[in-house]
Amino acid sequence: MEALIEQYLGNPAVLALLLFLAPFVLEEAAILTGAALAASGEMSAALALAAISTGMIVSDWTLYAIGALAGRSRRIRGWIDAATLLRGRQLLDRGAWPAGLLARLIPWLLFPIFVASGFLGVGFRRFALINGLIAAVYILVLFFGVFGLNLVLFDWLGNWAWAVMALLLIVVVAAGRWAARRYLAKDAASG
Repeated sequence: MEALIEQYLGNPAVLALLLFLAPFVLEEAAILTGAALAASGEMSAALALAAISTGMIVSDWTLYAIGALAGRSRRIRGWIDAATLLRGRQLLDRGAWPAGLLARLIPWLLFPIFVASGFLGVGFRRFALINGLIAAVYILVLFFGVFGLNLVLFDWLGNWAWAVMALLLIVVVAAGRWAARRYLAKDAASG
């Protein structure tokens, strides 16, 4: 992704398209990259925010749709006993807000929670509203926090700020992967 962005620096339309697609891979990377591009003056903050927000919403809805389509398959539903399905639906019905918050704050939970929401038939309007509100706050807080950091870094380090931001992105991805492995190891040991 870095190579693509470097190739198209100076073309805000292409950068916006790449930022729209980035949340399908890793939302945090899209936000960090968009904030860095806006702080460096490569594109406006409004365009970066619009591209990232739209990409996140569309990717969330796509995960929900995948779950909803899978939930319509008798074969796939047959793999899961009815009591488990009922328990999952009750949990998501009662705890849609906490589930949405967990999905944003713990990156590896986003996929299973959003797919399960579609699979278990959580109402789409409810899903879209809750996750849209949570995503809006999440994007704004993270984007402008990183944007401010980038302004300081670009002022202090000039173009070396790109290297610092790339390192920060690597640390964020690595920390997420480390935490996921640790969580899965504990889960495997207890189960």
